[in-house]
Amino acid sequence: MPMTLGVLIYPEFQLLDAAGPIAAFEMPMRGIKPAPYSLRIMALEPGLVRSSSGAALFAEPLAGAGEIDTLMVVGGEGTRGPASCPRTLEFIRTQAKTARRVTSVCSGSIILAAAGLLDGRRATCHWGRSRQFPRLFPKVKFEPDRIYTRDGKFWTSAGITAGIDLALAL
Repeated sequence: MPMTLGVLIYPEFQLLDAAGPIAAFEMPMRGIKPAPYSLRIMALEPGLVRSSSGAALFAEPLAGAGEIDTLMVVGGEGTRGPASCPRTLEFIRTQAKTARRVTSVCSGSIILAAAGLLDGRRATCHWGRSRQFPRLFPKVKFEPDRIYTRDGKFWTSAGITAGIDLALAL
């Protein structure tokens, strides 16, 4: 049975924050039967979710997500919405209890930090948010000069291409 990679998106997410890591998981699985991973793109509001570039991905609802092996929260201009949404934060906290790995790409670490999952842990974020992040989340051991960090089952990456590096490391 394949393990599930759950990618959490939201309006105004960064398309490459999702597409890069998805491709990093997909490429090595070509021709492997059965595939070791299945993919679920999820959002609070299912259906087409528009990225900051205008391109959209189709997302399944958070409800009924089932067991997720690796949860990946993407970044982007729209992080304020999910970082302040009680339903989204509760979904992330609930999944974090059972997921083998909880990850973020770029400014997605803001959402994980808003859920309280990074308190006392090492984490990084996109350089453009490196001044804001420690002010908003003083309990996080912020490391602005890292491509990605791993603290237990929690992984965070600095930016778009760092998200691909993180996915390859996973």
